Amino acid sequence: MKITKDEKGEIEVIFDKQDVGVTNMIVDKLLENKSVKFASSSYDHPLKGNAVLRIVASDPWDELKKAVKQAKGELHELEKALKKAR
Repeated sequence: MKITKDEKGEIEVIFDKQDVGVTNMIVDKLLENKSVKFASSSYDHPLKGNAVLRIVASDPWDELKKAVKQAKGELHELEKALKKAR
């Protein structure tokens, strides 16, 4: 993980060798929050394959922590459902 931008109200983080599937899930959670003005997930370069997460909010680090916690909870529920189904 590399922080490429950390300014008041805006952050940009690159996740090395990470697919955008995870960052897209985080963006979905971020955009559910009204205090998040902007959130996006993309690749830094198609050949490098590093996911880039950009957040604009009054406290982007706090919003990121909340979104990760929510995503983690959803994945935990999915894991429990899969174990129960098997």
